Amino acid sequence: MNGNRNHLIQLIFATLFAPAVAAAVSAALLAMAIAPEFVFQVEVNSAEYRPATLREIATSLVGFGFIGAAMGAVLGWPAMVIAGLPAHRWLVRKGRTGGLTYSLFGVAVGTITMLVYFAATGSWRHPLGLLAAWPLLLAGPVTGLLAAGLFWLIRRPDKTAIT
Repeated sequence: MNGNRNHLIQLIFATLFAPAVAAAVSAALLAMAIAPEFVFQVEVNSAEYRPATLREIATSLVGFGFIGAAMGAVLGWPAMVIAGLPAHRWLVRKGRTGGLTYSLFGVAVGTITMLVYFAATGSWRHPLGLLAAWPLLLAGPVTGLLAAGLFWLIRRPDKTAIT
């Protein structure tokens, strides 16, 4: 009985933790790729900038991480409940509990979530804008990969099988 309780706690923690942390890391990486001036520079006045100190860079990345964690809550948790947990259950039943398998499913779920988000927000109306900010197109798959990897590391379905 205690083992089942521990598995349930791991499952709940992984479900809540993985999407938010993965989105936070993705947002910080995305900020460095798309808008490095917001991360690596500080405005002195309206016409002058200086390089950011390490502390200022860290503060910027933490800020982008919080924004990403919020997006992980808004987009990642529903994706985890709708697609991630059923995929986990199916993979465990099929005995496909390796980290690579989970990561590939995460990339697929992240990509689908990103496409649904772009469709819902009308981003397809300006496809050249999306292509100009090409790292945005990687945000969903990378976040899905990280979330699935974190889920797998926390839950470790390869060590114990549940149904």
